Amino acid sequence: MRMMTEPGDDSHQPVIAAFGNPLLDIIVSDEAGEMVQRLGLEADIAQEVDTLELGLLDMVREKEDIQYSGGGCALNTTRVYQWLSGIRHDSMFLGGLGSDSSGETLESLVEEDGVKTTFARHPSLPTGHCIALVRGQERTLCANLGAANMYEVSDLEASKERLLGTKAIYVEGYFLSHSFEASMELALFAQKHKITFVFNLCGEYVCEDITYVENVLKILPYIDIMFGNRSEFDVFINTVEAKLNTSSKLIKNLRAMIKGEGSENLELKIENICESPVRSKPRSLIVVVTEGCQPVQCYDIGHDRLKTVSVPVPSLDKGLIKDTIGAGDSFIAGFLYIFVRQGSLRSCIEFAIWTAQKMIQQVGVTLPEEIPERHLLELSFKKHIKRSNSCGQDTSSCNISTDRKKIKS
Repeated sequence: MRMMTEPGDDSHQPVIAAFGNPLLDIIVSDEAGEMVQRLGLEADIAQEVDTLELGLLDMVREKEDIQYSGGGCALNTTRVYQWLSGIRHDSMFLGGLGSDSSGETLESLVEEDGVKTTFARHPSLPTGHCIALVRGQERTLCANLGAANMYEVSDLEASKERLLGTKAIYVEGYFLSHSFEASMELALFAQKHKITFVFNLCGEYVCEDITYVENVLKILPYIDIMFGNRSEFDVFINTVEAKLNTSSKLIKNLRAMIKGEGSENLELKIENICESPVRSKPRSLIVVVTEGCQPVQCYDIGHDRLKTVSVPVPSLDKGLIKDTIGAGDSFIAGFLYIFVRQGSLRSCIEFAIWTAQKMIQQVGVTLPEEIPERHLLELSFKKHIKRSNSCGQDTSSCNISTDRKKIKS
């Protein structure tokens, strides 16, 4: 049983707040492949299906070996952050939830992990869920997003006072894909109150959507830290180039920012990436690009300079790896854990790698029973603490793996 410090629950101010698509992960064995075959599902891939109309949800609930856990991109990040912190309600999650038994189960599980939840309830939509049919190493994932796809600006009002005390607000790309107005409201709120605004591109397929890409470019001037893997950034940039009527200069600078192509010959400033800068004070955009086991590339783009850093991912015995689905989410959790404690960029990335590698040794995004030793966490960044004039960190070095197989989660 994981133990957590109890600072008074509701009175404790969360350090980070995350907005995303909350899903109830439902894991069940299908060793014979019976359910996959009977329902005509595609085996060993992630797919969106109407699990209610198909009868899949009722079918799996009849199983005896069913397991439940909180799921979804940003929700995974807050749960892992909470595991690192050990202080109840150090993190807060916000998103859309159905008024049903699945919603009650999900809320209970997430609160049990120590995360403070503030859900927007939707009476006519089911709680979003993802059913994992497990057959050996195969994972046939069937997602029904339901209420997770709904979050309005009006849903934010009751939470703004609690958000004021946070050090970072994190928005996942899947959330922005359906709730751009709420995402922009959060970006403006973070800018006004000097809260670090964090964004994750998420899946490749959303980066192919022209509306999503346009909205990312609109919110880009407000972003302080941006995460994504190499293929997601590539798809994003290709969509800008192929589908948007924008300047070749912007495209060239985007490519230079992500790939480092010709960056030494470019005057790569934040004004050239964000065509309408929104802050007059010196600031920077930190871009963190992961690529499996390859070194993580980090770019710190300011008003008058570009700093590029790279850190290799330590090798991990393949026999220890059980599930890589939550690697990217765990990476962000580790990064933010050190970032809000004013660690250097190098220490943020190194600890992010450690966290991701720790979590991929679990089945699914299940939290290890043991809590990390506090003194080891302290040592991981103590030597690198350094405040900067922009985002509270320096730019030394970085690195990690974010293999992802998700559906708007």
